[in-house]
Amino acid sequence: AALGVAVRPSLAVATPAATTATTTATTTATTTATTTATTTSAHPLHTTLTEVSVDPSTHALRAVVRVFADDVGAALSRRAGGKGKAIAPTDAEATAYVLSGLSIGDQTLRPVAVKSCGVKRNADLLWICFETGPVDPKLVRVRDSVLCELYSDQVNIVQVSGAGTPRSILFTRGDGPKALL
Repeated sequence: AALGVAVRPSLAVATPAATTATTTATTTATTTATTTATTTSAHPLHTTLTEVSVDPSTHALRAVVRVFADDVGAALSRRAGGKGKAIAPTDAEATAYVLSGLSIGDQTLRPVAVKSCGVKRNADLLWICFETGPVDPKLVRVRDSVLCELYSDQVNIVQVSGAGTPRSILFTRGDGPKALL
């Protein structure tokens, strides 16, 4: 009862004092969380999605990376010595940045040659496309550290299709290369 809650066996009843304290604590927590989320990032989830498709006839890979343009801009700004305030990246800058964090290699981790197949902008999203020549997808290793230097909670998802059973691979800060299949 000292905390404003009358307790009975298997029943708790809130008194007006407890309700006021709960409302005040909830409002304070919500305001703090909202302010923190707003100042930290424009969106609360820090993810990229990379869709890798394997062409069964040529064994070439196509990787399409979905990333928020403002996140790429913030990462580029930070690299240039800024405070992380987002700049509007050009297609070439965004492509180069994503390619610096996404690597495709063979079983010995030797890089596989990758070429750009374009950038599509859709509102605040960028879809950045890369292609390889013929590779053995069973021997390919991939690493996705895009934006991990910017956000400690960054999660990068790589979804693979076209080579049997679809597969998803998760990457977080500090992860090394992982088998594609």
